[in-house]
Order: sequence, then C-alpha cells, then structure tokens
Amino acid sequence: MPATKLPDKEHYNTSSIAMIGEWKQRVLEAVAMDDEISKLLWYNSSDALSRPSLTEEQKVELVDSNSNKRRVFPTRYTKNVVMDQQSFIGMGIAGFAPQEVHYQYSDTYVIGYLYFYILVDNEIMDIDEGQRQDKLLERIYDIFSDSRNYGMGELRIGGLSELWEQNNKFGGYQLMMRVYDFK
Repeated sequence: MPATKLPDKEHYNTSSIAMIGEWKQRVLEAVAMDDEISKLLWYNSSDALSRPSLTEEQKVELVDSNSNKRRVFPTRYTKNVVMDQQSFIGMGIAGFAPQEVHYQYSDTYVIGYLYFYILVDNEIMDIDEGQRQDKLLERIYDIFSDSRNYGMGELRIGGLSELWEQNNKFGGYQLMMRVYDFK
C-alpha cells in the first residue's frame, strides 16, 4: 500500500484553522488585561469602574483555569455551576470557510466568525455609569472592531443580539465579529 502524503507543514502551520488556538489565547489575554473590563469582571459593586485597577496577577486570575476568580473563558459556557453573583465573557469561533461572494469563490481568503458571549448576573447589572453588560460590550467592541492585532485577519462587526441564560438570571449580549483572513 503506498504511503499517504502528509500535508505541507508550512501550509498547515499558517492556515487559519491551525491558528485558532493561538488566536483565542491572544483574545483572552487582551480581554483580561484591559483595565476597564477587568474591573467590571472582578468587582461586583456598582462602583466597579471607580475602584482600584487590578494587579497583573489578578488579571491573570481572570483567565486562569485553576482560579476561582476566572471570568474569561475560551468557550461559551463555564464548566461549573455559578452560585454567586458574577459577570462572564466567553468566546467561540465558527464558520471558517473560503470566501464566496456573488458566486465567485476565492481560495486565498477565508471568512469566519468570532463570538463574544457577555453575561452578567441580573443582580449586579446596574453600575454608576449605566449597565455593566453595556460597558463590557462597548469596551470589547472598541478593542476588537476593525483590528488586525491578534494574529488573525481584520475583525469587523458581524451582528449583535441579546443573550439571556439560566431562567434570565444572567443577561447580556452575543457579539459576532467577522474575521477576514488569508488562507
């Protein structure tokens, strides 16, 4: 039986699909290291934005899978049942495919979607500056919209919808960003 030829390693290592794990890590770090987002996730009080900035170690705890202060997830859902009032940001990646517009197919570009799931316990939604989930959405949009800084192609707004979970205990948004990248 003839040996199966393995894919070209250089192509494999630079393809969009092979980079998803690295992209997610960069995005998670950008979210957790942002001063405004980290305060909104760490402090449950209405004065969260006027509280002291988190240390770098505290910001790392927001993404650390072994931390009980973890609030930023590489998936949509947390793996544990939430018993106290918290805010979360999850993410997902889907729909990566070659670009196809008006029946023209491009083998050079791919389009995919990066989702942000912003969920806030309804007991801590109100903050001095408005609504916690609105401020989180605004900041995530500011950081990522029209950006090329995370190893993936250009990010553009793709859609926004409200998101409610666990019998409306948590509310917020699902923000979809379109990713335009080279294959």
